[in-house]
Amino acid sequence: MNPPFRFTTCRAGSEATLKRDIASHFAGELTPAFMKPQFITWKIRRADFHPPKSLSTFARVSGTSLGLCKTLDDVVEHARKLGGKPLRLHVFPRLTDEDGVDAATWQRMDTLTAEIAAALEQAGVQLETNQPVAYGDLILDVIAGETDEEPIFLGCHEHQAGMHPHPGGVPRISLPEDVPSRAWLKLEQALAWRGWDKLDLRGETALDLGCAPGGATYALIQRGMNVLGVDTGDMDARVLELAKSKGVRFDHWRTAAGRLNLTALPQDVALLLCDINLAPPEIIPTLQRIQDAVQARRLVLTIKLNTPALEDRAHEFIDTIRDFAPAPVFATQLAGNRREICVCAG
Repeated sequence: MNPPFRFTTCRAGSEATLKRDIASHFAGELTPAFMKPQFITWKIRRADFHPPKSLSTFARVSGTSLGLCKTLDDVVEHARKLGGKPLRLHVFPRLTDEDGVDAATWQRMDTLTAEIAAALEQAGVQLETNQPVAYGDLILDVIAGETDEEPIFLGCHEHQAGMHPHPGGVPRISLPEDVPSRAWLKLEQALAWRGWDKLDLRGETALDLGCAPGGATYALIQRGMNVLGVDTGDMDARVLELAKSKGVRFDHWRTAAGRLNLTALPQDVALLLCDINLAPPEIIPTLQRIQDAVQARRLVLTIKLNTPALEDRAHEFIDTIRDFAPAPVFATQLAGNRREICVCAG
């Protein structure tokens, strides 16, 4: 028999979008139950209903709800009921800022992690600590409130392809003060989500559509990549300075992505990026033409969903991208995303 509740976490401001998305796919099967900012639980209405492991593109983490816990003993009691499979412990804050979680909050999470791990081990609960997170790992999700006095929420999920490997889907990456734009953060989070942050990209070529003022380009150059940036806007001077100091090539084509001379594009593109503020019906056909021309091995696409109507069509846009992008294709709303989603392919 299925557990009666599921849980989801999401970015601040996406709660209504998450509710609409789940209602559109599971009407009558799942209904909202307990809600707090960036957190919603769902009641399963039929015992024979088997919801998917991941409920929504707009859910950063989703899984089985185990309920509120006021003490470590409560956590241990729930964990012991999950069976003999080793548990991977993920402790993370419910509230997360779009520019990154501060160091003091992570310190509080680390302290709580150590306390829970010690209690579980003392109770004989086996913990999985090998890295990286593997397909099928059973993850105990510990979602902490704003203070140590607030009860923690407990859930669990089984790690699947395309899920976030970091606790809460929040890698420990914050927006530095000395980068040209927030695109730096979004790219670094996307790479961490897919595990591509471990790749050696030195000497490879990236095509960055909508590159100005240069946040993502800056991150790519930091990783030793040669970058062809496409944008009618100006680039931050720090991009050119970094490229020179790193000994890599940066070319800036001052044109719109839709007006590119496709025959002039490089023929060996390791990574195609796009972060252009156009609606999906406008930008996706352009992306398809460019990808058909360059056959990039990996794609990182920021798809803007600036209205509820566009948010409600997110799955349609993702399916269209699957038609031309290298497999596998996954989509999520990163911790640093606003009214947009990240699609990674390859």
